[in-house]
Amino acid sequence: MKNQQKSSNKGQSLVEFALIIPAFLLMAVMVFDLGRAVYYSSSVHNAAREAARYGIVHPADEAGMKGKAVNYAVGLGLQVSDVSIDVVVPEDTSSFPPPHVTVYVNYDFFPATPLVSNFISGGKITIKGEATMKLEALP
Repeated sequence: MKNQQKSSNKGQSLVEFALIIPAFLLMAVMVFDLGRAVYYSSSVHNAAREAARYGIVHPADEAGMKGKAVNYAVGLGLQVSDVSIDVVVPEDTSSFPPPHVTVYVNYDFFPATPLVSNFISGGKITIKGEATMKLEALP
């Protein structure tokens, strides 16, 4: 005859799973948020760089530079008001600084993780991108 013992820890693994799964899911969502933040940061910097590249050829076309920045910020929903342009053309072309275009792009990132949002003032992270390039031709 087999000796059968009744296990008193039948539901132990279920209880352990129930205790661990919220922490695991929170960590997983935090990793996804970090990935989103890195993607958005890269996209903001690419948008600023592409707008500056357009600006070195067309320094008088600020609307075109802002449009390039908005078009290159794929998936962000960037607005024209989030982009600012600074074109520096000194009167004496041999002076310092040389003629250049600087594009600034600001984007507000809102984390999906509620716990992270509670620890950040305002619940958002401002991602800033900046690109400066020398002018190819004077306006």
